[in-house]
Amino acid sequence: MNDWDDYRYFQAVVKTGGLSAAARVLNVSQPTVGRRIAGMEAQLGQELLERDGKRVRLTEYGKLFAKRIEPLVETASRLEKDLEGFGKKEHPPVRITSTDGLALYWLPEMLGRLHDDEPDIKFLILPGNQLEDLNKREADIAFRVKGDPVQGLIEENILELKNSLWASSGYLEKNGVPEEMEGLASHSLIAFNESYMAMRHMKIFGDRNLSGNIVFRSDNVPVQARAVQAGIGIGILPDYLANQLELQKISWNEKISITQFSMLTHPTALAREEIYKVWSYFKSL
Repeated sequence: MNDWDDYRYFQAVVKTGGLSAAARVLNVSQPTVGRRIAGMEAQLGQELLERDGKRVRLTEYGKLFAKRIEPLVETASRLEKDLEGFGKKEHPPVRITSTDGLALYWLPEMLGRLHDDEPDIKFLILPGNQLEDLNKREADIAFRVKGDPVQGLIEENILELKNSLWASSGYLEKNGVPEEMEGLASHSLIAFNESYMAMRHMKIFGDRNLSGNIVFRSDNVPVQARAVQAGIGIGILPDYLANQLELQKISWNEKISITQFSMLTHPTALAREEIYKVWSYFKSL
């Protein structure tokens, strides 16, 4: 006797205590289970079960047989699962690091469009202002504010973000709308910590006459945006982000610099098909 499936039927009867219950677990009919057990008894030349109405009891031989086949059925079940997964290669996610703002307000939408065309590609987003060490392969693709070239990495200009002065409607109703540099002196401002105030688009707030007006600082742009939304003060924010929060744009004659973003990767990373597809997708935008 060597039908592993028969063993599975018998074990189901042992565990459920009846033919009908075993049939429900196996998703077959009760007569099918009965025929399987009867076939096993005929091959073995021994009774495995004693019938007692709708319930069944194991014979002494049935108890011994159940004990002997239990590890065999478990082994066969594991083997079946292993063979089902054979050839199905699980690919790790494409690890993408970016600033908090892009990770929260831009990347999900962009990756959603890519997912429609490439549903098998998985993503791991690593938000933060620090550039992950691509040379050490701590990330596959990085989005960052464009800076000095990084030796050994491929870099592509990918995005130019327009920045403007923004405030909540409630703040402007309460405090009025500034129309020139001098007008900002009477307003509360929201900005980065000192280490990031050298960025070109922060030039207006970097003026000495306004540093004292900065009442809320954060190196996280979405946090700044939420502070603006809460009515704490006026902030310089990317237009794409502020529009999603339904903030009020303040008309300003003085030009506010754009923020350039680039995309970086290690050359060897592009050898992996999923990373190459993600890289090519963003490059084509």
